[in-house]
Amino acid sequence: MVNASRKSKNKFTLKIVTSYLILALLAAGVGYFIYTEIQTYISTETADVNDEKLLRTSSLMTNLYEAESLSKLALQSNIKSNFDSYALKIDSIQVQIDTLKQLMLGEEQKNLLDSLQVLLSEKVNNNNELRELKIKNNSANSLDKALKEFEKIEESFGKFSAENLFTDFDQLSPKVQNSLRDYAILINKNAPNSDDNTQNAAYVDSILNVSKSMLRRAKLADTRSQRSLAQKEIEVNRNDLELSRQLQNIIAAFEKEIISSSYNTSIIKRETLKRTTRIAGIAALLGFVIVGIFSFLITRDYWKVQTYRVRLEKEKKFSESLLKSREQLISTVSHDLRTPLNTISGYSELLESTELSRKQNGYVKNVKSASEYVGNLVNDLLDFSKLEAGKLKIENVPFIPAHLIQETAENLQALHANKGLKLVLEIAPQLQQTVLGDPFRIRQILTNLMGNAFKFTEEGEIRITATAAKGKDKAISAKIQVSDTGIGIAKEKQHLIFKEFTQADNDTDKKFGGHGLGLTISKKLAELLKGKLTLESKLGSGSTFSLQLPLEVTDAVEKPSKEMPYMAPKLRMLIIDDDTALLHMLRELAESMGITAHTFTNFLSIEKDSHLAYDIVLTDIQMPQVTGFEVLKKLQSGDYKHYNDQPIVAMTGRRDLGPEAYIGVGFSQVLQKPFSKGELIATLKLLGIATQKEEPKEEKTEVAEQEPKLYNLDIIHSFLGTNEDAIQDVLRTFLSDTETNMKLLEETVTAKDYPQVNQVAHRMLPMFRQLKVENCVSILEKMELGTPENFDPDMLLNSLKVLKHHVKELVAELEERLATSPDYNG
Repeated sequence: MVNASRKSKNKFTLKIVTSYLILALLAAGVGYFIYTEIQTYISTETADVNDEKLLRTSSLMTNLYEAESLSKLALQSNIKSNFDSYALKIDSIQVQIDTLKQLMLGEEQKNLLDSLQVLLSEKVNNNNELRELKIKNNSANSLDKALKEFEKIEESFGKFSAENLFTDFDQLSPKVQNSLRDYAILINKNAPNSDDNTQNAAYVDSILNVSKSMLRRAKLADTRSQRSLAQKEIEVNRNDLELSRQLQNIIAAFEKEIISSSYNTSIIKRETLKRTTRIAGIAALLGFVIVGIFSFLITRDYWKVQTYRVRLEKEKKFSESLLKSREQLISTVSHDLRTPLNTISGYSELLESTELSRKQNGYVKNVKSASEYVGNLVNDLLDFSKLEAGKLKIENVPFIPAHLIQETAENLQALHANKGLKLVLEIAPQLQQTVLGDPFRIRQILTNLMGNAFKFTEEGEIRITATAAKGKDKAISAKIQVSDTGIGIAKEKQHLIFKEFTQADNDTDKKFGGHGLGLTISKKLAELLKGKLTLESKLGSGSTFSLQLPLEVTDAVEKPSKEMPYMAPKLRMLIIDDDTALLHMLRELAESMGITAHTFTNFLSIEKDSHLAYDIVLTDIQMPQVTGFEVLKKLQSGDYKHYNDQPIVAMTGRRDLGPEAYIGVGFSQVLQKPFSKGELIATLKLLGIATQKEEPKEEKTEVAEQEPKLYNLDIIHSFLGTNEDAIQDVLRTFLSDTETNMKLLEETVTAKDYPQVNQVAHRMLPMFRQLKVENCVSILEKMELGTPENFDPDMLLNSLKVLKHHVKELVAELEERLATSPDYNG
């Protein structure tokens, strides 16, 4: 159903896209065609341009008529200002023609305008020639006037000038003007004297007669030239008329051509508009048909989608009911599995404390391993179910990230101590401040990542690098990288590891174990915390998981409590003792006090450059390979990078040396075995070290059961209180170690190896003293200090025989207690 819905949705989307694509192509094609038509439309002259051409042509015609009028006026009046006006008009017409040229597209029209300008220039030249002829004609008239004036001069005498004698002097030609000026000078020079009127009159009369004779000869010569000038004027007028006619013809042809061009352009535009309208109509019709077809198809698909949606809603409700049923099933099964799992684990541990063959011990270990695997699977299934259902709540409490990272790494290193992998921690100082977040879920992620690193790495190191980048306001972005030198993951398979119930290789779960939920839960938790989890890996070279989380810095909380974990680092102890039962008890004690305990049975197994954080060292003095004094010396040598002058406390069962013998060589304090929990706390307080938990005052615990005869649990109760599970763990470890030590003691006594007898007795004494098994303690004290001189072989064999008898009774009573304990939750 889901696949059918997905296919229908894809078809629906494809049809919509196809319809839009076809419409777009249609619109683009029509748009391109209309664009080309518009370009054609624009390429031809528009009506406005043609109208402007006609207006300018009409204006040009009017100006030409005005120029013609000015030309006639100038020729008739023969006044220079009229000729100047005519010249200016012709210049403006020339400019108007240049402007009209810019509107013309055809070369023929431009050539006509060029011809018009040439004819106008010739017409101006013709008018200039006519003006000159007129001036010459005026010169002859001036000579006639001069003769008349001479007749007037005969009547009177005086001083004369050419300007006064002759009217229109300025209009005469320069040659005539010069002749008249010479004549006026001649008259003035020969003017008669007023004293002798008779003499002067006769003299002047002779002069005038001579002058008249000269002027008549000049007029005769001028008359001949006037005839030729008149003939020239007729020719110039004829040329001017011809020019005017040609101008009119050119302008008429030009106007006709413009009108024809406008008409042709109008026809082209009309055809273009018809084509455009026809194409647009066809395109609109096609678009309507396409829209109709696809609307029908899409509507049909829409109803199909609606049908699928109704079905999907039904399927969704069914799926939700299935998920809810699955969630309830997982929750019910997980909770119901816990009780039988606890029973299996409890009886497996009880079986381990009984006398079993090697094969039976192997069976018990397999049962415990399988029950532990199922328990982890149950927890992961519950978390996965809650994450899938969105019911997992995220807390926002204060904690210090550095403490959380360090404690998680150290705990996992302790769990995988048998692998001997080196742990390197690099934590930035910024992560030492208090932040708000969910430390429980962050620890869950880190436990999965670090657990995988230890699980898939056989040799090399595990490196934890934690840094922080400053964000907005008080926020920081923490980045925690978990790197290993393990098997690595192929690049093409890296995307599989975050999927539920999936691993990179099919044989991984067979070789390393696991059910494929850890990384899936970690990824979902990281996203729930608004962070992200990424992977970088190379097959055969290891992997690096990077966890990025946003955290908000807050004010530090003064007193850490259970509700605010990791607010202060746990007190950390390094405990070295070859007695595994005592180590187990001390580890249980440390956990009950909120102390992290790093326990070693042999100091030589501690690497010099390993990451090992501790605040105090507790070391036994008498150990077989490295004594407590040698431990002190080696730590203080500076070869061990993890030792930074932490206090070292000696634990000893010897009674022959006082505290000053240990403090004098460098120990900070001494704990005399057996010691109680109160004595340990008192020693820590003397050294200025406070435990994380406030220890209540010791009160004697009332034990309901009948007081045993062979041993006493008072000291054990002082360490572990009423925690029966922890007490039983210590007792089971004691029984296992006692069995091993008794076999070893019997071998060394038989071989009469007194140094080894001393060592084994010393190792057994602390726990026998803790249990107050007095009949055994006295024998072991003699064996601890026995030598061939003070404890001969026969005495040694007799003491061993008595010790074996007492130990056998003690073991029987302890096993009976373990088997019948009412507080044991099997």
